[in-house]
Amino acid sequence: MKRVALWVVLGLLVVVLVAGGASYLWFRSQVGASNARVDPEILEALSEKPGTSLTTVPSTTSSTRPPGSTSSSLSTTTTAPETTTTEPPVEAPSGMNIVLLGADKRAPGSSEVTEGRSDVIILVHVDPEKNFLSMLSVPRDLRADVPGYGYHKINAAYAYGGGALVIRTIQSVLGVDLDHYVGVDLEAFKAITDKLGGVYIDVDRPYDDGKIEFDPGYQLLDGLHALRYVRTRHDSNIDFGRNERQQRYLAAVREQAMRWNLPLKLPGLIDTLFDYVDTDMSANEILKLAYWAVRLDGTRIKAGTITGATGDINGSFYILPTEEQLANAVIDFLSAPEDTGIVPPSVGGRPDPASVSSASLSGVTVDVLNSTGRVGEAALAAVWLKRQGATLGEIRDSKEKPITNATVTYPAGQAEAARRVAQALGISEVRQSEYAPRVTVTLGRTYAFPGRVLGGFSTSSFADSGAWRALATKVGFPVLAPTYVPPSCRYSFQRSYEITIGKNKTAPAYRVGYRYLSEDRYLGLSGTTWLDAPLASPGIEVEVGDLAFTVVGTAAETDRVWWVQDKTLYWVTNTLFHEFNREELLTIAISAVAVP
Repeated sequence: MKRVALWVVLGLLVVVLVAGGASYLWFRSQVGASNARVDPEILEALSEKPGTSLTTVPSTTSSTRPPGSTSSSLSTTTTAPETTTTEPPVEAPSGMNIVLLGADKRAPGSSEVTEGRSDVIILVHVDPEKNFLSMLSVPRDLRADVPGYGYHKINAAYAYGGGALVIRTIQSVLGVDLDHYVGVDLEAFKAITDKLGGVYIDVDRPYDDGKIEFDPGYQLLDGLHALRYVRTRHDSNIDFGRNERQQRYLAAVREQAMRWNLPLKLPGLIDTLFDYVDTDMSANEILKLAYWAVRLDGTRIKAGTITGATGDINGSFYILPTEEQLANAVIDFLSAPEDTGIVPPSVGGRPDPASVSSASLSGVTVDVLNSTGRVGEAALAAVWLKRQGATLGEIRDSKEKPITNATVTYPAGQAEAARRVAQALGISEVRQSEYAPRVTVTLGRTYAFPGRVLGGFSTSSFADSGAWRALATKVGFPVLAPTYVPPSCRYSFQRSYEITIGKNKTAPAYRVGYRYLSEDRYLGLSGTTWLDAPLASPGIEVEVGDLAFTVVGTAAETDRVWWVQDKTLYWVTNTLFHEFNREELLTIAISAVAVP
């Protein structure tokens, strides 16, 4: 799973439909109508080479097409001509950069097309050679030099000159050579969501801006509410938060797609989609991309955004990144995901478990780093140390390559504390280090924590016990509370509610939110008796005794950790901006105990 743009999501659905020849020909006719609506000026803009003042952007910022070739899908150098075959293509797509623009183009109740400002600008980089796909959200409030009009918010380019001027602005400001264009009327969010019967979204916090009002928690959104969810920005996260919510919506669509009754829904979905989408991409190009993307591992999909300081210039609010911030965002956008060396615990087997033991660790603060090459080892060790009374510092993957043996390092004056930590974890190598800020555990490849020994937390040892106990009296199934919550988080809210399942069924659920620092971002802890909720999607499994905790997301951004216990589905949801890594989320989840 991981973020993927709307055109790719629905392309994946198309793959199922086009198994038959007649369906493929019909799909080509739908795409052809969409191609015909593309402004010729857009095709001209795509054929132009970018120029930029970004001094740190590498010269390879263009797509992988040969130098001198043009961008337009009308060009024979980049796009094979459509054949008369009734079979869809199955080979990999070409390397390309795509701009996805979402805007209000149709007047309500009218077929008249108008040019408003673009609310969504997402760049997509497709690299089959290095086998990855990345996305870069461009905030609409980014201050940019719009060719011919001077400095404005970048979304003003759409109002001044439509998609063609947006393309020229992006190529000028960012130096990214764009190959293809996808324009989506934002009403498509509403129409497609309604065609699907709604989309389940894990809403992170309460929202109320006069137009949008949501309670927090996992819930089914209809088209109107989905559109409002992806468009609102009336919180302290401004455009950055909207970008994240848009990508969460798109990820949820992809996650839930294969659960829908596709043979019945797809014809109407594609009809609806191409009522709202204009693109220069051919049917073959879309299908090649869809076939490739559906097989792409989630760890090979990246998402980023352009960030920077904010400020007011002449009464207008802007996002004002430095030239270096812009260049770094582009470099990351065009770079393949890093190989962290981390693999699921089941890959390559595990070494024999260590001989852990009890120890008195009250007053000891410990960092736990995972350098085993297996997901979850730091979390398991951290929960064990927490049970022995330790205060947990950093819990994360090591930034270095995986090492062989586990070690405990410590600064001057903490030798005894380090010895007790090593005893608790069954680690023999203990040494002083001038680089250790506190007692630090680094787990190597030969170390494996015995997952069956983590029980035994006191039911009174969790923080905010009064609030959790009050919640437990309202919910008719077991409530689990974490004994570990990151010190950067404070209890904020709770809610017990019913999740709508289809038309005639509901399931009880709860949501507890912890606020991250003073930011408008929330860590979520939830449970429901709906075991088949779409959020229980595939990921990396970490076995702890008889339980299996599933980590959903990528190495860079973990969305959630979920597990089933006592016929109940529980999950921990990351903040909107993914402040916590997978080892931290696993530590929260594994530490959870039943509230009396």
